[in-house]
Amino acid sequence: MKSQDPPLEQLQSIVNLFTQGKLQQTLSESRKMLEQFPKSAVLCNILGVSNAELMQFDTAIDFYKKALKIKPDYAEVYYNLGKAFKSKGELVVAVDSYKQALKIKPDYAEAYNNMGNTLKDKGDLEAAVESYKQALKIKPDYAEAYNNMGISLSNPEEAIDSFNQALMIKPDYAEAKSNLIDLLTTYIPQKESSNPIVIVNDEIRKIDIKDTTSKIISDDQVIDIFSRSENYISGQDLKLRIPFSQAFRRNSVNLNCKRHMSIFDKHDIIPEFCFGCYKVQVEPRSIIELVKLFIVFDQLELKENNTRKCMVELRPEISGFYKGLIFCSGLKQANQIAEHLNIILKQSIGPGLSSKVKRGCSEYPISFPNYKEINNSGLQLMNYKEEWKAIEEAHDRKKAEYAKEIKKVSLSGLNLSDILIIRKWIDYARGIGDPTADLLSQNTLYYQNIYDIAKARLDKFNFSY
Repeated sequence: MKSQDPPLEQLQSIVNLFTQGKLQQTLSESRKMLEQFPKSAVLCNILGVSNAELMQFDTAIDFYKKALKIKPDYAEVYYNLGKAFKSKGELVVAVDSYKQALKIKPDYAEAYNNMGNTLKDKGDLEAAVESYKQALKIKPDYAEAYNNMGISLSNPEEAIDSFNQALMIKPDYAEAKSNLIDLLTTYIPQKESSNPIVIVNDEIRKIDIKDTTSKIISDDQVIDIFSRSENYISGQDLKLRIPFSQAFRRNSVNLNCKRHMSIFDKHDIIPEFCFGCYKVQVEPRSIIELVKLFIVFDQLELKENNTRKCMVELRPEISGFYKGLIFCSGLKQANQIAEHLNIILKQSIGPGLSSKVKRGCSEYPISFPNYKEINNSGLQLMNYKEEWKAIEEAHDRKKAEYAKEIKKVSLSGLNLSDILIIRKWIDYARGIGDPTADLLSQNTLYYQNIYDIAKARLDKFNFSY
């Protein structure tokens, strides 16, 4: 069947609506035009892309299939079909769609790149790297392919080189900068580098925070650590923003939190894993105390090196402002760590700050109030429902990427990522009116959105210092 498309000037008006982000209007005008030109593969593709932008993937896939019935050699539609299937978590079908696009158009670099992303989500990292390499053979200045390859490479030196290549092509590539910064939280480069991010990270790592927890950590120590780090950053004139707001120290255990929260959000059930997950929580009273707690967590020695993090609370429905969490595999372990941590907190930060044991994620009790109740001497008030197991298994079949996440062990000691996250915490502190933020002398507001979120929390939660 030969495609019978509208005149170019008519199509251009619809394309203009799409590029302006007027998706509903694009759909309306495209449907009207499709009535006049029912054999238009181009219109079916536009309808598919517009629905995909609105997260209506099943409808998008239907339109892509209609386009392919009209024009079976439409490589761009196979490419878009791959993107839609990937968004649905149907990774095998997505890879097949990209392969079809490449059969028709062998020099389709974008298809190789997106196929690499899909293979990476499947956990097939070697195949993903090969796919990125094919994209780069076709398009040597493809910064996105270098960045994605850096994420997939198992050799961290090669990954650094890949991120460097991406940044040489596209110096303002924020995602590549963030990925490199994140890699440096788990790996010390073995080769000299001219990349200013690597140079600054190395200088910050030389700042010694060891043994600070053997006595009270003073405000002046915190101020000095932050000030010296900021001087290194400004010395290289680095203009950096990162998406992270939580400072982690991870062990090799994959908690798979992304997968668990996806199940809760989609099915309103609590995954089985989360019934054995407890956390030790500390709520610092100021930004200065949060940074002190971060130092304590970095130096804290635990038998299983439990994953821990410090954060500012951004979730609108969850109370509190500053938090530190240690993740535990069972109530007994959580209670033991809490008892040990309380001693450390007293000797490192001072009296008045202590930990408490909580269960799982804070979102769960919103739907299941009994989940948060902890019984230290027997069965818990709420336990896992066996009928939920089938729901979890069905979810995992569609979302294979969650089972493939691999977490690398964090390095101890200070790094560039930590300082950039602390910058974000300071903006948050200013938003809630924490006077200790002024001690850290950060004159620039780096994250207006974080400041606004923090300020808005005061309408619902009371902050006092």
